[in-house]
Amino acid sequence: MASTDTEPESGTQFVRTTGLDGTEPTDERAALRQRVAELESELQRKEAVLAERNEEVARLRHRLDHREQALAEREADLEAARQELANAEEWAEFLDRELRHQRDRVGSLEERVESIESRSLWDRIRSVF
Repeated sequence: MASTDTEPESGTQFVRTTGLDGTEPTDERAALRQRVAELESELQRKEAVLAERNEEVARLRHRLDHREQALAEREADLEAARQELANAEEWAEFLDRELRHQRDRVGSLEERVESIESRSLWDRIRSVF
């Protein structure tokens, strides 16, 4: 509510106000603008940090993909080596059986040769006497 008073000597008119805040809204508005500017600056900084972290995550995922691919290749190589080892073990078992069989056969032939030679020796001795 405003009322007007006039001072008799000066002729100046004054307006009285009640319940109105003078300059506080202007100060509050400036403070809010300052706070908004600070928050926007903080947001930009955090977005920049987030972008850097996202780039780092992308780089790490890329490295992980390459390493997983290399691991898969090494696992395939390992499986191939295991298969080769299994085949080599089968061949070793087969060759071991064949070797034992041939040794047994050689032993049997040597016994027959000795038997024949000893009979032949006996036959010669008999023929001499």
